[in-house]
Amino acid sequence: MVIVLVAIWRRPLVAAVLVASVVPATAGLDRGLVVPELKISEILLVLCLAPLVFRRTARWRRINSIDIALLTVAVTGLALEVANGLNADNLALDMLLRSGLFPAFTFATWWVASRGVSDRRDVDTVLRWVLLVSVVPATLGILQYLDVLGVRAALSSVVDSGLLPEPGGTFSRVTGPFTIAHSFGGYLLVPLIIGAVLLLGSRSSVLGRRALATVVAVDAAALVLSVTITTLLWAVAAFLIAATMVQYLRRALAALVSVALLAGLVFWPALADRWQAQTTPASGTAEGAVPQTFQFRILVWQRDYLPLLAEAAPAGLNIGPGDVVFTSTENQYISLILRGGVVLLLATAASLVVLARRAAHAARVEPEHTSLPAAAIFGILVFLPVACIAWPYVTNAGLPQSLFGVAGAVLAMAGTPPGGHWAPGVATVRR
Repeated sequence: MVIVLVAIWRRPLVAAVLVASVVPATAGLDRGLVVPELKISEILLVLCLAPLVFRRTARWRRINSIDIALLTVAVTGLALEVANGLNADNLALDMLLRSGLFPAFTFATWWVASRGVSDRRDVDTVLRWVLLVSVVPATLGILQYLDVLGVRAALSSVVDSGLLPEPGGTFSRVTGPFTIAHSFGGYLLVPLIIGAVLLLGSRSSVLGRRALATVVAVDAAALVLSVTITTLLWAVAAFLIAATMVQYLRRALAALVSVALLAGLVFWPALADRWQAQTTPASGTAEGAVPQTFQFRILVWQRDYLPLLAEAAPAGLNIGPGDVVFTSTENQYISLILRGGVVLLLATAASLVVLARRAAHAARVEPEHTSLPAAAIFGILVFLPVACIAWPYVTNAGLPQSLFGVAGAVLAMAGTPPGGHWAPGVATVRR
């Protein structure tokens, strides 16, 4: 711990690297493994934030619209969570960490990553570590599928979930070091799409082409083995949107067709098992054109959550034990309304729009080493509203830590001249 603090104090880039690469990769691990009630990722985020705040007090970077938008969400989310908990006499530390402070952790992720870089070489370093570290969770997911080296048992001991594949059991969707396949896929999307888009360019200062191809192959394999329809469609859409932004659509289409054919051949057993599961009626579902998992979601929404939305709309609602049968909303919009009403929903949506606009601008006007990752971020954000229908990606471990960490580093340097550094400046709003 002391070594980390000293390293960040001497070189703030260390904080940006840790927050953008290690924090997302460990976001799915259990609470209480090191400190009671806290995740390793949260502890590491706070360790990176504290010295960076004091280290940078003499060089505050100018406040921008994304800072303001994310800070607004953080303050709103915490205030409404506390208010709802007090009104219901049910303000628990566990829920405060999971719900109330989650937007604050997201803001801190963005802030540390954006303030930890000072020039474009720093951004390359952050992206390099993001890509390389992603291979570790992805490899764990692949080994989890193969059920070798005791990986399934090891992951079950540090991830609290009944959805992980059991040792010796039949195949089920891999989760890597996360509680559910949706979170694993959300985490993998960011390094996968960034690596794939970087491969479309003429050259990359982040990693060599062979290394990039290796990272993309491993991450893509793990994503396919999570066999989550939402994240698979998301990866395709984000890649094509990003490629269109940087005018590499033909290359992207050719690459996508080749990868799809190869993945279909190599991973056909996993895909076939998932297709059978999607078309086999389960409790509360029937045969039809709609996959049974989405039928089940509709059942949960109608039975448990839609009746609560009118009461929750003004400022959220504290849901107690027994109020609902199925404890997961399976929907980002419902989750946000329950946590903070329409106010929190609109504030969150506005922050994502601001981030998407900044990424789109950088993808259009910046040199290729910035425009390519910025386009990848934009592509992910464009499909996010669709993905949030099926799962609360914005408020669950995986995607937010990965996305906002990378976005903070990449977009921090947008608008600076090639080879330029951020200069000290007064705190003014910058679009």
